[in-house]
Amino acid sequence: MMIVGPLWREAARFPAALLSSVALLLLAFSTHLAQAAAIAWSMSAVLGGRPQDVLFALLLIFGIAVLRLLASLAQTAAAAGLGGRVRQAVRRRAMASALVPERLHDTAVRDGTVRASLGDGVDGTDAYVSKYIPAVVQVAVACPLVVALLALLSPWAAAGVAATVLLAVFGPMAWKRMIARRGLDHWDSYESLSAEVLESLRGMATLRTLGDVSGTRARLHARSEALRRATERVMRSGLAETAVTDLAVQGGIVAAAGVAVWGAVSGQPPAGEVYLVLLLGSEAFRPVRELSRHWHAGFLGLTAIPGLQEIGAFGPVRREEAAGPAPEAADGDGADAPAPSAAVLRVSDLSFRYPGTRSDVISGLDLTARRGELSAIIGPSGAGKSTLFDLLLGFLAPATGRIELDGRPLGTRDIAVVSQRPVLFAGTIRENLDVTGTAAGEADLVRACRAAGVLEEMRALAHGFDTEVAEAGSSLSGGQRQRLALARALLAHRPVLLVDEPTSALDSDRAADVVETLHRVARDRIVIMITHRPEALADVPTVLRLDAGRLDRSVP
Repeated sequence: MMIVGPLWREAARFPAALLSSVALLLLAFSTHLAQAAAIAWSMSAVLGGRPQDVLFALLLIFGIAVLRLLASLAQTAAAAGLGGRVRQAVRRRAMASALVPERLHDTAVRDGTVRASLGDGVDGTDAYVSKYIPAVVQVAVACPLVVALLALLSPWAAAGVAATVLLAVFGPMAWKRMIARRGLDHWDSYESLSAEVLESLRGMATLRTLGDVSGTRARLHARSEALRRATERVMRSGLAETAVTDLAVQGGIVAAAGVAVWGAVSGQPPAGEVYLVLLLGSEAFRPVRELSRHWHAGFLGLTAIPGLQEIGAFGPVRREEAAGPAPEAADGDGADAPAPSAAVLRVSDLSFRYPGTRSDVISGLDLTARRGELSAIIGPSGAGKSTLFDLLLGFLAPATGRIELDGRPLGTRDIAVVSQRPVLFAGTIRENLDVTGTAAGEADLVRACRAAGVLEEMRALAHGFDTEVAEAGSSLSGGQRQRLALARALLAHRPVLLVDEPTSALDSDRAADVVETLHRVARDRIVIMITHRPEALADVPTVLRLDAGRLDRSVP
């Protein structure tokens, strides 16, 4: 038995789901005891030549089996609900802790390791919470109950079963500690391989250009071998732990059988009691066997605990988690809700310096952007344009200054972003547009695509909005990807739109279409664009040049 405090605390945050899962599991186990009594009665009736009792006992056994089936189905559903709620709460908290400026700009953190923890790590905790925790409670309640029932029938059999149950539960703990230690090595190897694969895929074009494909293949092979060796070590330790448990279980059953047979030979108890001792002696170990099986099922989640703790997945519980996920709860409270419209975004005396550097990237910066006009920011590479966007988005915290929208602090949910290389996922165009689930229906998608200037192209596709998009949007043109990303940002209904190099990968005609779309969108939003291309500045009323950390009005 291995108690993992953080996961027990997470399960305890949903007491109704936990109690229902445990209660149904105990109900299902009680049917095994009832069935054992019915089987002992039927066998005694057969030996005693009582056919009516035999028939009644068989009907009782059938009814108990049906009850156990219903209880097991209900328990499985309750356990899945408990595991799902804990998994969602842990992932929500982990995401909130991982997506903070310090972590986003920490170059020592590899994306692959974070992805492994947020994905497979969180998913792996489900088996421990939904199966292992109820199984531990079942051992703590059911095993003493069976031993007590055996004591009423045969104190010697009860003593033998009790001793071997203790050995089966606590004997493998030394092996479990060894598995836990080796499991950390296993998870580290898994994280390293995940990070290496992700980074290699991202830089595949560069690796091929530099001729380092063979070296990358060798590194991935080395990581894979390390994971294989770690897995084999864990499996060997697991087999030893299983052997100890099985030895104790078989010893307990043999002890109970020996006592029952001796009683039968000596002629002391009636035949029904002998059968019942034999059956209960076996049933006493059913919870132990289930506990051992669920331990191995939830092992991956246990090895991920240190990584999840480092991210901050087991932080203080929020009140809304107890009631389940809420659509607006993940990003902040009502004070951060987006305004339906806003007139002025004002940045005053903004300064920022990266840790370890001698000078400010942004120094005393002032910016005023208004609804109804497109504002553009230009400047050389390294001037701080992306840093300014990160400050507006809240990814970085300024050293000094204020960022206000209509006189109140700018919130993260006031802003939508169209990045330089928009991310499209494998799926339909509809799924890519409505990733936040905010679109009320087809009409919203049509309005957003019309405003982004891409509606007719989407309608011209064979299946319209239900057309499948290849991974990374490779089945669409660069202009279509950029304008679909813009439509997606419009569907978020945010009063401020930040656009980073929207025309960098487009030809002149497509670039002109995108800029024209931005002018149209700026009629009812505050739109700020970063660009290097002079043609993107055509008819832009406000062009600001960022240099030496300050913004100055520029003439395009």
